[in-house]
Amino acid sequence: MKNEEDNCFDEYTWLQEYCCIAVDEACAFLPYDLISTCELDDILRPLSEIKNDMFVGMDVGRKKDLTVIWVLEKLENILYTRSVIELVKMPFHKQEDILSEVLSCKPFRRCCPDSTGIGMQLSENAQIKFGKYRVEPIMFTNRIKEEMAYCLRTHFENRTVFIPKTHEIREDLHSIRRITTTANNIRFDADRSDNGHADRFWALALALHAAGNGTGEIHISSRQKFETLKLVKDF
Repeated sequence: MKNEEDNCFDEYTWLQEYCCIAVDEACAFLPYDLISTCELDDILRPLSEIKNDMFVGMDVGRKKDLTVIWVLEKLENILYTRSVIELVKMPFHKQEDILSEVLSCKPFRRCCPDSTGIGMQLSENAQIKFGKYRVEPIMFTNRIKEEMAYCLRTHFENRTVFIPKTHEIREDLHSIRRITTTANNIRFDADRSDNGHADRFWALALALHAAGNGTGEIHISSRQKFETLKLVKDF
């Protein structure tokens, strides 16, 4: 007997591949109504105006896919999108220069770049330049993608992340679907289109991963002074 997710996947495959019908809302990992609750107007800011802890995710592309750098600013427990930089068919050395400019901002705390395939050298260079504790390259696997996708969804459900209100970002986030394969493995994927290949989704997921793993400055405060003289008083 097939479960609900398998039925959704089978129906999606039939409609998408044979009937040329767009993905059904029930099969989308992030439905429109969930995305809309976290959209804000006028949320973007110049990097120079970011004053609080800043976290960065980067999904790397070159010819077919976009490179997207997603910048979050953390205010208390809420993460606000401050910049979404989209690079189209840009040579790697120029991508590296732009990433370095972003990571050179004073409030920068941590970056998680995609180091899968073509992103490996760019990630390694960023780690050398900005430090292994501030740059954590992420090698995409099905397990890591699943973990990051659910983390992103949880942030949307809890309204702890806010994004720009744009058609491109909304459609990109909505394009991701959760697929159960015939081998019973979970896979997250999206169709490639003129709008990209869920590049913004994964850049945001990487930025959220950077913000959620023991980041930020370490503040040390001394304990109350221990006065040993009181121990021998009147002895």
